[in-house]
Amino acid sequence: MKLIFIRHGLAEGHFSFNQEADFERVLTPEGIERLNETLIEFKKSLKKIDVIFSSPLARAVQTAEIVYSHYENSDLELMSDLDILDDPRHLVEYISFLPTDGVYAFIGHDPHLTRVIAALLALHPEHDFMKLKKGGICVLEGGMWDGFSLELLISPKFLRQLKD
Repeated sequence: MKLIFIRHGLAEGHFSFNQEADFERVLTPEGIERLNETLIEFKKSLKKIDVIFSSPLARAVQTAEIVYSHYENSDLELMSDLDILDDPRHLVEYISFLPTDGVYAFIGHDPHLTRVIAALLALHPEHDFMKLKKGGICVLEGGMWDGFSLELLISPKFLRQLKD
């Protein structure tokens, strides 16, 4: 099983405690451009994704649609377990039921995604052991019973520098 965690791209404004306003924030034109650049480089190493799961928040949905445009043979699904307010353990449990031969992408938010990654790597999920930059990618490989290993942790800035 291969798990790809992608933080949404650069979005308008900043986090707001007004949930409705925060949920509706969309990607900036720069965020869209950077995501496309990142995914062009990333696709050189990962040719296929079976399912792309997205948080229901607008900026994550836009990010998932951009990922889908690079992996058009994938299925695209909204997932409430990727909501920024959801308990990360719910996503870990969901992953435990996925077929073990698949490649799955999860588009969401930090620190939610990093807490899921920490739990899958058997680290304490409440410690901030890493941060995913906006548009950043983390790839884990393994399984729930055998354990996961960190295959890739990369920032969009690094991928863009490879292009130049």
